[in-house]
Amino acid sequence: MSKSVEFEKLVAKIIAELEPTATVKWNDHILGNLSKRKRQIDVSIRRQDPEFLGILDAKDYTRAATIDRVDALAGVMGDVGAHYGALVCSSGFSKSIYDYARNRGISLFNAHDAQSLKWSLELTIPILWTELTPHVALMGTLDLKVGESLYSNHPAGLLATLDDGISFIDPMATFASLWADGKVNNQPGVLHHLKPEGAAKALIFDAAGNRQLRPLKDYAVAYVVESKTWLGRFQPDECRGMVDYLDGQAFTASHLPDSAIPMHRDHRWEPVENPEKLAVTMRGTAVICTQPVLVSGGRVEALDVQHLGPSLPEPLQAHGPGTAPGTPHAEGGDQ
Repeated sequence: MSKSVEFEKLVAKIIAELEPTATVKWNDHILGNLSKRKRQIDVSIRRQDPEFLGILDAKDYTRAATIDRVDALAGVMGDVGAHYGALVCSSGFSKSIYDYARNRGISLFNAHDAQSLKWSLELTIPILWTELTPHVALMGTLDLKVGESLYSNHPAGLLATLDDGISFIDPMATFASLWADGKVNNQPGVLHHLKPEGAAKALIFDAAGNRQLRPLKDYAVAYVVESKTWLGRFQPDECRGMVDYLDGQAFTASHLPDSAIPMHRDHRWEPVENPEKLAVTMRGTAVICTQPVLVSGGRVEALDVQHLGPSLPEPLQAHGPGTAPGTPHAEGGDQ
């Protein structure tokens, strides 16, 4: 198989990937309305409803294509009644061709195949990488009497139960599991709450040092998601697509597997202040990755607990010896 035929077939393959609902044919022959003879078409595109015919002239040249190729393609388009025409050249185009092709309504492309030694171009794809980081707090309202105190030196923070002390909720471990599984809202900049299903009670110590359970109102894990974005570029080792020379050489990928996309952020990527504005101005294919930052091993460092009832004579402190009943673990219903 000659190189020119291989290039034509590559172009047909890319177009078929970009136009999955159209009929794409390599080496088509269409009867001319004016010439009354069949015209050879390197690649044709047909759509129905409405009827559409596009033709592509694919040339594996050793030098840049010139205006003559635009004239030749425009003539064939007029003969077969094509609605669209594109010139695809492996060696690019002369500077004089751009305005002329644009004015004739003909697109200028090059084909890229990263796994080909013949038609692999030196191009990179932009990637917008967004990391979502949750900032978590534990909240609740508890009515304490004079002399009562909280068990507050546990890594889970305020020990709460939904089953009268049989088991205790580990709010941070529960949140981390739900966050990792994508089961919580990750909208940035909004205060979110995760509340248990059922009435919660908190473990406290009464004035005599005995462990007691008290109703815990408004018990919730509150969190705000912080969003940070970086702009980078990567060169995939498996990728196909077209480079549009009339659109700033924007690259549109027809085949870009997930395995070719970076799994980690590169330290050389630049921070982006307004990713939404940047995404609008990007041309061609751009990869947008949203990466929730995994959280684990969280320890409650502070509690937001409102103490209702008589004023306490001294700040609440962790009770001395003694451990909470049961083994703290992630409890269901924290959604």
